[in-house]
Amino acid sequence: MAPGVAQAGGFEIPDRGARALGRGGANVVGAVDGSALDYNPGALAKQRGTRITYNHSLIWHDTRFTRAPISFGDDAGTTFGEVRNGKKLFPLGLFLAVTSDFGLDNWTFGAGVYGPHSVGQHDYPEYGPQSFMLTDMNVLMVYYSLAAAWKWKDVFGIGVTAQYVDLMQLDYSLVIDSTFTEGLDAVPDEASTQLTSHLHLKDRFSATAIVGLWYRPHRRVELGLAGRVVPVFLNAKGTMTTDKPTLVTDDVTVSMPLTLPAIVRGGVRYIHDTGTREWFDLELDAQWENWSVIDAYDVAVDGQISGQDINDLRLDKSWRDTVSVRLGGDVHVIPEHLTLRAGGYFETAATPDAYSHLDFPSFMRGGLGGGLTAGGRGIYGTIGFLHVFQERRELDELSAKVFQQRPVRPCPDRCEGGASGVPANAGTFSSRYEILNLGIEFRFAELLQGRRGKRRKASEAPIPPTAPDLSGFEHEPEEPQDEDDEEALDDAPTEDEGDAGDADFGGFGGARAPYEHTMVSPSMAHAP
Repeated sequence: MAPGVAQAGGFEIPDRGARALGRGGANVVGAVDGSALDYNPGALAKQRGTRITYNHSLIWHDTRFTRAPISFGDDAGTTFGEVRNGKKLFPLGLFLAVTSDFGLDNWTFGAGVYGPHSVGQHDYPEYGPQSFMLTDMNVLMVYYSLAAAWKWKDVFGIGVTAQYVDLMQLDYSLVIDSTFTEGLDAVPDEASTQLTSHLHLKDRFSATAIVGLWYRPHRRVELGLAGRVVPVFLNAKGTMTTDKPTLVTDDVTVSMPLTLPAIVRGGVRYIHDTGTREWFDLELDAQWENWSVIDAYDVAVDGQISGQDINDLRLDKSWRDTVSVRLGGDVHVIPEHLTLRAGGYFETAATPDAYSHLDFPSFMRGGLGGGLTAGGRGIYGTIGFLHVFQERRELDELSAKVFQQRPVRPCPDRCEGGASGVPANAGTFSSRYEILNLGIEFRFAELLQGRRGKRRKASEAPIPPTAPDLSGFEHEPEEPQDEDDEEALDDAPTEDEGDAGDADFGGFGGARAPYEHTMVSPSMAHAP
């Protein structure tokens, strides 16, 4: 989904933001940039001044499917070649956030726009071996966000992000069989009664909210808890078209309810702070996501094929809740100028084996990541990389539970012998992801401080003395001193004979105060 549901599991891949990506997604407690808007809005209260955070995610996904040989009917023994997703790069993972404390001591406010961190495009061959599952998909979803956070000293903070959810586009295509007979046609064939159906759906208004808090019981220990407390309830509506328009009525309408789940994430963060600077931190997070709310894509259809009413479509999913564990941290190599980070995660599968699919292959997976932040004077660049490993799955036709759609003669009631239908997902699935995220952050307090410092130094610089112009005067030799003047000079006290005991050293004749070296105690340094 683009422009990027920030979660993992289900529709999504960990994880949003260049810094979080480099930490393996361990960012619930240690969110120090605008990504706190999503991970833990309470952490916004720790961010002072006005800041702009922009992150852009590039996802390379390599997904392959080899359909199992057909084991029944006249087509028994038919084999298929491997197919791969034709759109391997998904470049639309943007995240933009603006935060500011508006000069307040304990409050921070934020606004942002971003989308789910997921692959929002798939392109497979029409009437290919996989076409009964999927041929094409394009999804565009945006979260418009407003947040507020408050903290008590540097001990506790809480925040809320309210979100307007805009499902701009949900296009989903697959091959269905419009046959009027009871027989099963197991081989994709453009010349048959099969046709490619294109669902064009949208829901321009929904809403949700994220609540987060943190607590620091010790200067080296910090706890965090956050989550999406309101599921996203969508009711996408639109039309259905096909590659054989003469077979269908002109105005086939469709609708599909969809729920994006509640999510809870929590973590503990260790901060190695020696009193003079922070050297590194290490964070351990756990996350639960209620993906079991998705049992199927239930598509209500109003229209006809060849004069026959189209039955509703049901694309079974039977998803399960997911749990993930993330571990990662930062090392501040050059405080406030260079930070290195690394991390990894493990996540259970949302998709049961029997319901494996190409649209969102949420299989058991894990990832390893790394990255860095560098900069200074209020401008910081961040790069994060994560490689995601996914389990390889192999299903036979007896275990597969995703079947070819037959909207005119649905199975099993109207299929020969009460058959469940043509198994669409029997075969071998393999997939992996490489994610690169580039980010930049502007901290305006530091930017303005640097410029003011330059102006102050310029105004305080001493004006070099100018030699007097003596060009109009003639030089006259000094008159020799008479004897009385010489005696007066002899009677004057020398510099050493002055009032050396004057305690305030205020008179010109007193001894000079020695130069004092002042040791400045360094403050705690926090790297970007």
